[in-house]
Amino acid sequence: MTDTNLNVTADDSSAFQFRSKLSDARQRFLAHTMEHAFSVGRRSAEDFIRHFPPEVIMEGMAKQADLRASILTQTTGLKHKIAVKKSWQSAAEDLRIALTEGETNAKAVVSVFAPDDRILYLPNDKIWLFLTEGEFHNVSTTRAVEHRIAKQHIAFLLDCALSDGLLNHKDIVDGVTMSELSARLPKAELGKLIEAAIVAGRNKKVFTDTELWAALTSSTLVEHVPLTHIWFNVIVPKIAKAHGLGSDSPSPPTGALAAQSKAGEKPKTGEEQDWVELPEDNTSAGDLISEDDFA
Repeated sequence: MTDTNLNVTADDSSAFQFRSKLSDARQRFLAHTMEHAFSVGRRSAEDFIRHFPPEVIMEGMAKQADLRASILTQTTGLKHKIAVKKSWQSAAEDLRIALTEGETNAKAVVSVFAPDDRILYLPNDKIWLFLTEGEFHNVSTTRAVEHRIAKQHIAFLLDCALSDGLLNHKDIVDGVTMSELSARLPKAELGKLIEAAIVAGRNKKVFTDTELWAALTSSTLVEHVPLTHIWFNVIVPKIAKAHGLGSDSPSPPTGALAAQSKAGEKPKTGEEQDWVELPEDNTSAGDLISEDDFA
């Protein structure tokens, strides 16, 4: 089994402590993502039961009598010796009755269903649907709380995918594009990237995507680059589709990215991403970076 060391963003580092023990990187990513979604309030226990009702939960553990019994004993009060003898169909019926009659609730079921077990025994094609339901990446900035949670969760997805090996730094930089970064980052943040590149050059070191990401960070990225842009250019193609998490991962609706980009800007692809376009001559003096900005 493999433990992980996630680079959790500052806003939720104190709240999120779960570390998956699954050996498969793809499964670890799903386990971490689901638990984080619960932790920050992106998903609820009620959402979980709606996607994974008792019949789905128990059928997934059709060959795991002890696990089924463990959930039943902790949520319905049934004796273990009886619970372990039940078929998955009977176990599902008991759990559904307990939920219907108020003898247990969704939160109790989720709390006794271990995070790694959820990934092992639930249909993986439905897990990504559960995690991404609601187009949270497109939430309006006027809905401050939801937008803050969306930023936290997307930053976590990037850090988690990097940690679990589903993504590398080049994937993120190529997906977002240097053109988008140079257009979106404020002068101070763009200055940090330039300074890091200069320091690396003076020390005769190569300034790679890894060094760029270390100077940028996921929390800065989600603060300044539209979440929709990150979602459709990094999360969907380079995580979901690349690793078969969502066979029906949506493409951006026509004009969705253009509406959030500056007029006339065009996302770069392929070799064009290796270059940063400098501002035109009409850039105001207040936008220029000088030596004083690094003082």
